[in-house]
Amino acid sequence: GLTDTMIIATMDMKHGMLKLTTLMRDMIVDIPGHDPNKLNSPNSFGGIPLLYKTIAQNFNIELDGYVEVGFDAFEKIVNSVGGVEAELTESEANYLNTTNYISKKKYRHVKVGKQKLNGNQALGYCRIRKGGTYTITGLTDDYGRTWRQRAIITAVFDRVKTLPATKWIDIANKVLDGYVTTDLSNEKILEYITDVVKMGTTKVNQLQIPINGYYRASARGEYSCGSSIVMTDGVSSTRNSSANAEALNKFIFDYDGKKAFQYGKFTNK
Repeated sequence: GLTDTMIIATMDMKHGMLKLTTLMRDMIVDIPGHDPNKLNSPNSFGGIPLLYKTIAQNFNIELDGYVEVGFDAFEKIVNSVGGVEAELTESEANYLNTTNYISKKKYRHVKVGKQKLNGNQALGYCRIRKGGTYTITGLTDDYGRTWRQRAIITAVFDRVKTLPATKWIDIANKVLDGYVTTDLSNEKILEYITDVVKMGTTKVNQLQIPINGYYRASARGEYSCGSSIVMTDGVSSTRNSSANAEALNKFIFDYDGKKAFQYGKFTNK
């Protein structure tokens, strides 16, 4: 099916950093063997192998593995660490308490400000994409949605960091069993967990692709897949993924975290 959310998780051993990069699902990309389409479509055309090829072709990066997480797994992960801390704006709290985004009605009692969310509440929070509903950073629409997703993943990590390493492995074994699809072996996952423990890092750095100033909205009728995001070089309106590919590679491989990530006229805050 269509991939609702795509996040590249990076363990940067060179700089001792963890990084999360959201690839916006509505970006128009070149897809091997198919017409240009949104990035969320390759998985429906040819599964993970085609998604790998599409990301490699458009962003000049090869991925080492994937983890596919459904809604049930997401809730289980959050609950397995005892819930997560999040800060809600008034617009977010009102929206969650008056819609079915929190699917279980008994949990529709979130408030404005910092609080602990359970799995069902956190899932509803991550799915918000309605215009006029703003994050604490002022983002709305799908930009706000992807920010919330990275924020919750970071919050999960913040909770895990307070637990002993043996508990990490226990959580991983429980969550992976029947709830998550991956091409990573158990040995590789345990290796990654061990590496993170050794890194001792306490911060997750974030980026969103396309970056500000290097995309535009599609023109009406420009693509058969409907409203979408068109990557540009920041000067011309012609579709071009090279600038965003370069920014992605600089963030993943070169960024050392000493100051805000900057690419061209864009500074990540």
